Amino acid sequence: MTRSILTGILAAASLTACASGPSGPPPFDPVGSYSYTADVDGQVVPGSMTVEVAEAGYTGLIHSDMFPPIPINSVTVLDQMVTIEASGPSGPLLIEFVAVEGVLQGTWAMGEQGGTITASKSN
Repeated sequence: MTRSILTGILAAASLTACASGPSGPPPFDPVGSYSYTADVDGQVVPGSMTVEVAEAGYTGLIHSDMFPPIPINSVTVLDQMVTIEASGPSGPLLIEFVAVEGVLQGTWAMGEQGGTITASKSN
């Protein structure tokens, strides 16, 4: 019986040591202003984007010369992965990024269209 208790204590201590091991970088903070380039039907389209803290998460706007400002409905962050959902001119716009050393690289999709997108945070 004493051996069982000791084994349980050692197992618990071992799990605690593993759980407190080195961790990765903190989750990406999406708040700020961005410059981006998107591939739209083989054409490189530049633009800008702002993400702000809102009452229920994040909000913001996406700007480009090709379309009117697009409101950002939500931003989800999981470690260094960022998902933006917005109301595009042709329906829902989904942008998925991975942040690597201040550069966001990913894809966008709206209706039947989609492509790559690269952004950098300016603040």
